[in-house]
Amino acid sequence: MVEDGEFLNRIRGLLKIYPRGLTISEISQRLKCNRNSVAKYLEILQISGTVEMQQMGAAKVFYLSQRVPISSLLGFTKEGILVISSDGRIIQVNERFCRMFDQDVTTITGTSYLMLPQEILRAFHFDTYFDSDLETEHTAVVTFTKYDWRRFFKVKYIKTVFDDGRSGLTIIVEDVTLETEMEERLRISEARYRGIVEDQTELICRYNRDGVISFANGAFCRLFQMNHTEALQHSLFEFMHPDASRQIKEGMQSCSPLSPVFQSEFEFKLPSGRSRWYHWVSRMLADDNGGILEYQGVGRDITERKNAERELLIKSHAMDSSIVPIALLSMEGSITYVNRAFLELWGYHSPDEVIGLPFKHFAKDIDVSSASFLSQNLLHEDRSGYVYEVDGVRRDGSQINLSVTISGVTGPDRNPICLIAYLYDVTHWVRMVRELEIKDTAIAHSYEGMAIITPDDVVMYANPSFKRIFSRVPDGTMVGRSIEWSLSYYPQIISSIPDIRAALNEKGNFTRVFSDTGEDGSSLVIQVHLSRVFDKTGVHLCTLISALDITSQRTMEESLALMVEQLEGTVDQMGDPTFIISRDRMVVAWNEAMEILTGLNKHEMIGSLKYQEVIRNSNPSLPILVDLFDLSPKELIQIYPQVSRVGNSFYTEAFVPGFHEGKGTYVWAKASPITDTSGRVIGYIQTIKDMTNWKRAVESVVGKTVG
Repeated sequence: MVEDGEFLNRIRGLLKIYPRGLTISEISQRLKCNRNSVAKYLEILQISGTVEMQQMGAAKVFYLSQRVPISSLLGFTKEGILVISSDGRIIQVNERFCRMFDQDVTTITGTSYLMLPQEILRAFHFDTYFDSDLETEHTAVVTFTKYDWRRFFKVKYIKTVFDDGRSGLTIIVEDVTLETEMEERLRISEARYRGIVEDQTELICRYNRDGVISFANGAFCRLFQMNHTEALQHSLFEFMHPDASRQIKEGMQSCSPLSPVFQSEFEFKLPSGRSRWYHWVSRMLADDNGGILEYQGVGRDITERKNAERELLIKSHAMDSSIVPIALLSMEGSITYVNRAFLELWGYHSPDEVIGLPFKHFAKDIDVSSASFLSQNLLHEDRSGYVYEVDGVRRDGSQINLSVTISGVTGPDRNPICLIAYLYDVTHWVRMVRELEIKDTAIAHSYEGMAIITPDDVVMYANPSFKRIFSRVPDGTMVGRSIEWSLSYYPQIISSIPDIRAALNEKGNFTRVFSDTGEDGSSLVIQVHLSRVFDKTGVHLCTLISALDITSQRTMEESLALMVEQLEGTVDQMGDPTFIISRDRMVVAWNEAMEILTGLNKHEMIGSLKYQEVIRNSNPSLPILVDLFDLSPKELIQIYPQVSRVGNSFYTEAFVPGFHEGKGTYVWAKASPITDTSGRVIGYIQTIKDMTNWKRAVESVVGKTVG
């Protein structure tokens, strides 16, 4: 008996000879076999795709199929192909399938599909499709998991009839991992996008050229207190000020496919009547041909930023216009900002001349490095700043004194971000303090007693000399007490208080010399001067008291007066012209001989300072020696070589041509200092002698001797 496979081959061979095809009767005649058997085998070949049939009238013509057999395509397709016979054996598998699942063609071909790895069997469920009554073809997407990775495959299960008439199952596997993951990501992305759009705080809406809204997210609807349906009935421009609407419309007109985005900032009018600032990003949405579909706007609330910018602008303007020099420094100590007052302080014209310079360039004695400040804990937020007293040099070389306050500027995290320095020009104040110190020191060391009295007559200051002069007042009790209490220890002075007050009220000052008795019973003479001090508005600030103990001076004056009186009597008895002057060049004695010589009596000359003028006018050649005691020996020799000094006295000779009726006279002059008992010079005396007779007698004797 002929095998089915052999008979099928005989039919294929016969049809190769007759490529135009044969009917069933023609094939049975040529192969000499039963017509029904030929019809059965032709059906098998037709199902396997080897033979095709074409109806020609009532006859069916069969010819070999022009299709490429599946076995020839297995090596070229990108899908993995696995062919399993009805008995479960793998009869065909391509390389693509093996690469997909890490298998070897020679190993698995001819074996049962049950020998495949369990992860393949779990994923593909071959037994389900072998036993099912499903259609010839079925497609499914399966998930293949191995180790820690996962892949997706699109699988076609095709029931197949083979050349030998047997049935089986062809599995075509396409790796759709990338597409599946992309689809999954797209679904997740869309879900996330919907969530972001609806839940985010930024405003999102779409609108046409007229601003009519076609979509608005939840944030937009919540801001304007409406639902999504109500939002579609409004124009975006309804919620803007006219200037903002015009700005958006101009931006929409300027959009193009090459430049579809523009940005703007404006205020939205809220239903509450208030406004809020938004940064608005508009995007043109176009079709494939570049036609405008609509616009999408995304708005971010920048009200806080705008308020901060406004506050920053105000603060920046305040810093720029501040009369206090201000500088901002980096944490390394470099200048990053200065205001106009800072430039004026140092003599600069532009911030560019200063920015970037180290702060030490201006204040050399200050270390403003962050390490220094952190080590001293000077950047703590509770500190108001650290104060330095430094000297500086302006650009023109002039010296200035500065009080510099430096503090740290901290950010929201309380960490320092920069330093701020305030500079105060205290040059005038320092000089004033120095002057006050000098004056205070001078007053404190002054021989004259000084005291300051408040308007309510309380002693607020008294220097040591004042306390020494008024030594009867107990030590340490004068300051803080009333002046009347302090002067109550001096009856002669306290009795004059009414007169003092009256004089101060009338003239603003009072001067008098008071005599009293000292603690040891000796005489005490005090010269007191009081004067009131007023400010520019006439307000009484204080009263100044100066006191001078002139007891010794009065005693000396009295002694001098007595001495002068005695000298004056002696001088009057002298026959030679003689006069006496005091230490301050005042004439205190002028005898009768001087009256005859000058023509002026003593009543005109005593107390006068004009003795030099009188003597030179009357007798120009008459020497005046009392004025030479202030010259040094060197000056005396150079200027007055004709004057001789013997001891403390000066001598000279001179010829006065106007004396003796024009005949001339030789005079001899002598001047000596007058001292008191302590050796202090209190005046000078000068005597002038007529030496004419003596001079002529000497000349006569000399002439006789020579003759």
